Amino acid sequence: TLDARTLVVGSIERETAEAVTVRLRETDGAPLRFEAGQFLTLELDVEGARLRRAYSLSSSPLDGPSATITVKRIDGGRASSHIVERLQPGARLRARGPSGAFLAPRSDAHLVMIAGGSGITPIASIAETVLRARPATRVSLLYGNRGVDDVIFGSRLRALMGAHPERLRVTHVLERPPAEHRGPVGRVDASAVHAFLEALPEQDLERVYYVCGPSAMMDGVLGALAARGVPDEAIRVERFQSPQDPVDALADLPSDTVMAQIEVGGRAHLVPVAPGQTLLEAGLGAGAPMPFSCAMGGCAACKGKLVSGRVKMEEPSCLTAREREDGWVLTCCSRPLEGVRVELSSRKGE
Repeated sequence: TLDARTLVVGSIERETAEAVTVRLRETDGAPLRFEAGQFLTLELDVEGARLRRAYSLSSSPLDGPSATITVKRIDGGRASSHIVERLQPGARLRARGPSGAFLAPRSDAHLVMIAGGSGITPIASIAETVLRARPATRVSLLYGNRGVDDVIFGSRLRALMGAHPERLRVTHVLERPPAEHRGPVGRVDASAVHAFLEALPEQDLERVYYVCGPSAMMDGVLGALAARGVPDEAIRVERFQSPQDPVDALADLPSDTVMAQIEVGGRAHLVPVAPGQTLLEAGLGAGAPMPFSCAMGGCAACKGKLVSGRVKMEEPSCLTAREREDGWVLTCCSRPLEGVRVELSSRKGE
């Protein structure tokens, strides 16, 4: 089902004027299990509205049994403002997950990581975990912020550099640097990326590139990597999503129930989809064992191939342009415009 479970808020620690780290634990005291780089989907009741938001787990899974998310307030962000300004220890939050495929490589590698602002949250989790657990792994991090007071995890990164001086290199890019700043000045743009990559040591291990931050930054970084000939399969990307207001998503939808043929692992399920329902909601309601995890377009666990018919898919989603062209859809945020046929793998969700 799409049901969430309850997590309890432990401590809340301020990272910067705009960001806090929230420690979460399972209600029964069991370890909160996750892989570095994954996220939780939280359901928050804010001013009479139920909001669903994904937040990366920022701690290392080596440090259980609890785990942390780190949330930066964004302008006009109802959920992030609620967490940063009003959330209290002892609060109970509804959560799903962990979800996501922004994960550490399975073998030793040189992780080339590029983060902007709160994009550091999954990056720091992955970097700390591989540095502590895999002695042959190297990490080079390019991290952009407005000023030194906006740097999330500054002391954590310094401690990691002290513990792993030969294996971790951190370059801070600041738009408004203090006088003593010796690193690059400005934004994390193509020129900053090129300079950072030029300064990396000779290639000794396989390089895997990790990119997370604001959309405009990420587009520039990905363009710079492509210009240098970095293959797509060597790049891992995490885009932070905020789902649209559901009212927008319901515009232009059919007013009558339509039929969807949903094929899971080769077995077909004929499912009625009521107006406003997503394919995932309708399929799970009809008993189809459809895979899913975050249920908000951020992880691709529910990805399926649209064989026939048309759907309206909420944006933004984590699908690449190539995946869209090839007919892939996310069933958690796709609503059929007519009768459709969708093929899914047999990996079952929660």
